[in-house]
Amino acid sequence: MNSRHTTRKAWIAGTFASLLAAGCATTPAPGPVAAAKPAPAPAPSPAPAPAPVEAGAAAPADSSQFVFASMKTASSTEQGAAIDGFAYSEKAGDATFGKVAVAAGVARVTGTIWPQKGSTWGGIGFTVNAGNGGKPMNVSAYKTVTLQLAASAPSSLRIRIVGDEKAIRDSGCYPIVVQPVTPELREYSIPLARFASESYCGANARTIAATSGAVSAVEVADAKVAGSKRDVDFQVGRITLSR
Repeated sequence: MNSRHTTRKAWIAGTFASLLAAGCATTPAPGPVAAAKPAPAPAPSPAPAPAPVEAGAAAPADSSQFVFASMKTASSTEQGAAIDGFAYSEKAGDATFGKVAVAAGVARVTGTIWPQKGSTWGGIGFTVNAGNGGKPMNVSAYKTVTLQLAASAPSSLRIRIVGDEKAIRDSGCYPIVVQPVTPELREYSIPLARFASESYCGANARTIAATSGAVSAVEVADAKVAGSKRDVDFQVGRITLSR
């Protein structure tokens, strides 16, 4: 037997076996396939900003109740509108305005009525303007106005819905309601249909239907004139309108 041939065959076989062993050792086993990560959710689009209420435009139509005013400071409401107090009388000086002070969302209005010069009418008033950038607001879709009211002693307060005609406002001929109140701060809900101009107005009288299409303010006043000096002290809180 040829020993060189046998040795060469053995060397080839050993080399081939070594290569196979090396290949098995260096080829990694397939691992688990990593799960694909989900794509990030798209960022939500910002909600559209509410459209401003334009002059004469309707108050928000998607609510059964609309906050006309909630008191913030002695000169403004949470809605960004001006508030102020005033005095008026038949004879100059027979009514004197004191001040407006706001605490916990309620305005306290003070003053004095003293008809020394013979006034037969006069009062201390408080005006809350519409929170519509100083422009009138159409509230004709609403049927009831609700006000938080009180006075230092049982009395009556005159509530007026004010429109946008200056001459009618100055004449006091926008529609009113006289509401009895107590020292306890309470909510009074008044149908707008009850509001009517005072009898002296004649051709200047304005109905609530004509006024509600362009409301510029709500006015509250103590309009009682007695024969002697009388201190006025009343409160006005949140004012809302409802359907």
